[in-house]
Amino acid sequence: MSKSYLEYLKFPEGKKFAFTIFDDADLTKVENVKPIYDLLYQLKMFITKSVFVFPCKDKRSPFYDSQTLANNEYLGFIKNINKNGFEIGFHNASPDSSEREVTIKALQRFKEIFGDYPKSFANHGDNKENLYWGKNRFDSGLIRLFMSLKGDGRSFFGDDEKSSYFWGDVFKEHITYCRNFVFKQINLIKINPTIPYHDPARPYVPLWFSSCDGADPLRFNRLLSIRNLDKLEKERGVCIVYTHFGKGFVKNGEINNETRYLLTDLSKREGWFVPVSTLLDHLRARQKNNECTKQERKKMEYTWFFERLFDRIF
Repeated sequence: MSKSYLEYLKFPEGKKFAFTIFDDADLTKVENVKPIYDLLYQLKMFITKSVFVFPCKDKRSPFYDSQTLANNEYLGFIKNINKNGFEIGFHNASPDSSEREVTIKALQRFKEIFGDYPKSFANHGDNKENLYWGKNRFDSGLIRLFMSLKGDGRSFFGDDEKSSYFWGDVFKEHITYCRNFVFKQINLIKINPTIPYHDPARPYVPLWFSSCDGADPLRFNRLLSIRNLDKLEKERGVCIVYTHFGKGFVKNGEINNETRYLLTDLSKREGWFVPVSTLLDHLRARQKNNECTKQERKKMEYTWFFERLFDRIF
């Protein structure tokens, strides 16, 4: 590991590595995530909890039961964890697609509640207002063609100025960070060293960040295996986990035993445990150039593609 690499990865208080989580709002209810946040607060591990602002209107949606800031109990819970040091991120206006006016109202409501616009964001599912989503995430013509042929070439319009779902200009004005590619490895610096990065081909997003795949309890526990945590610590790396704590991490009020064990082990290590935007601000301040090279971009795209192709085949 080069000296410049180690210099880039210096963290406050002499910590050896950085760890955080971006928790998507899908299927979140107070009852199925509060135990997790109580544990994280106890362990002094502060992360980012994303929210929907408005309820889902489509009763056929798999996300219809997700609680939002329109629910008073959930709103109280979110305001409390924010007061306790957790960042609140944005996961679209609603679990279902929202046109421009609704998204703007959602951001205004967010600001009314928390005092400012969200700093971090992740596209949700198949919402039509998603930015640079679907095949438009990729520069590679081969991957774009493959996704189209396999039925994954769905259209998204958040960055399309001619669409009623367009809100790219609003994003650029008010939000800083957007999640893009998610990988199986635990140290993001090994694949995305310029995190957070700017992509001139996708100008409505000021800066992008990658994440590590912990989407459900099985993947989360596999990602945070003791072996992987040892590796993250040894490499003095950066891990931003993509997950959904509302998807089965808590059952009957009890946290998944392995998840509890791994988080507790992690908390005892010399890690810097801060919300996503705090970590990205720190990395950004140490960058000399935040535009990823074509080689880095190609590596991220094809790594993402082959990891998912492998999952489908095997």
